[in-house]
Amino acid sequence: MKTTIESKGKDLFLPIPQEILDQVRFKPGQLIEITVSESMIILSAASKEPKDTHLKKLVTLMHREAMELFENDAAAKMRWMTLPQPSLGGRRPFEMLQSEEDIEAVRLLIGRLEHGFIP
Repeated sequence: MKTTIESKGKDLFLPIPQEILDQVRFKPGQLIEITVSESMIILSAASKEPKDTHLKKLVTLMHREAMELFENDAAAKMRWMTLPQPSLGGRRPFEMLQSEEDIEAVRLLIGRLEHGFIP
């Protein structure tokens, strides 16, 4: 089945199953940004102002690197993204997608894990 959705520059409202929202700990009424990259759909918290394009690219790159780390196992990647990481000060990677510095910290951790360095 193929679905095409066009927003024509307007807000778009899509129903997202509650179990997905619970898994990534989004709150009712929270704005969610949806990014489609290759075969992935990436949900991230959205700010009221449009995100910087550079920041969006970094988030997409981080998700791609995380998928590679978990050998394209989306469920394993999502579990890791939602668990507190000691080397990130106990923060969850999905909470760290709002600033370039935080995204780079997550990417650095992914790189270290890729190379077998477990902080």
